[in-house]
Amino acid sequence: MHDGTLKFYRRSLIAVAGLAVVMLSGCASARLEASAWQDKSVDMVWPKAPEKARVRLLRVIDGPNSVLKSEKGMFGRIFEYLSGDNSEYPGFFTPHCMATDGGGTIYIADPSLGVVHKYDLAAHEVSYIFQADSKKLGSPVGVALDNSGNLYVSDAQLATVFKFDSKLRLISELDSQGRFRRPAGIAITSKGTKIVADMSANKLFLFSADDSFLSELPGSDFTEVLNMPSYVAIDKDDFVYVTDAMNFTIRVFDAQGKYVRSLGQVGDSPGSFARPKGVAVDSEGHLYVLDAIFGIFQIFNKQGQLLLYVGQEGVRPGEMMLPSGIFIDKDDRIYVADTFNHRLQVFQYLKEGEVK
Repeated sequence: MHDGTLKFYRRSLIAVAGLAVVMLSGCASARLEASAWQDKSVDMVWPKAPEKARVRLLRVIDGPNSVLKSEKGMFGRIFEYLSGDNSEYPGFFTPHCMATDGGGTIYIADPSLGVVHKYDLAAHEVSYIFQADSKKLGSPVGVALDNSGNLYVSDAQLATVFKFDSKLRLISELDSQGRFRRPAGIAITSKGTKIVADMSANKLFLFSADDSFLSELPGSDFTEVLNMPSYVAIDKDDFVYVTDAMNFTIRVFDAQGKYVRSLGQVGDSPGSFARPKGVAVDSEGHLYVLDAIFGIFQIFNKQGQLLLYVGQEGVRPGEMMLPSGIFIDKDDRIYVADTFNHRLQVFQYLKEGEVK
């Protein structure tokens, strides 16, 4: 899309967002029932029969009209009113990373627009964060939720991490004591420790539960050099998984920050990575790694063995174009930012014994 068009969309979105936050927020969020996640118009599983299905596509979310109840949607009507024409803003431009409460509320960082989208599937509401007090967001790329519902947003352009409360009011910024250069992925441990990957500093920065700076990773036990660490995930034992993008591998650290191992290498064969992006871990400890080049996510067991890959390059449901972020909630729903298809896709990991 031409830069001038993008700037027009961004200005219009900011105007709409100011209204949308006021008009569409303020109600207590309901939880989306488990049965409501499945879009009955899609029926895709991996692997295909006769093998046992382990991953199912639940739904595709391609913009506000996937969430709002009316055919055109309140967002479209507001945009039409402000812009004076019949165009509708398509919603996502480059969805990047996500955080969710598992009940149907999803926060999506969209760096090209400089906004964080909030999609509430249960309440059929859409709103946006586009500034922190008087400071407009520059390039929000990472989002994470703590146990109190506070939202952390890493902004690569502004070299900071903002903290918003559950009503999306700015609380503070993380004080990195001048260390941040280009913060990206962010994740939070069970003890409230924030871990921020910095793509330019080639470090992970750790902050305590009260947001005080703690330390840097990797430590002295790590004899290699991180090269553009960009995405972070935490498992149930607080092990840390980091996409070491330009080394084409995933680094694993234990809960004390000690380096454990790496997984994968550059290549185009199964188990290798051409352009590794987001990482996530399900409730059974399986590791999921997005590969933007091939439009897939690969699933590995705890020993690093490849179990399955899901997707392929394309535009149809279940296919992806340069995906970036992946997130797994406590119910093993898998959220993928299908970036260049300008949409999200939601999958379900199917455990043993679940009804298929």
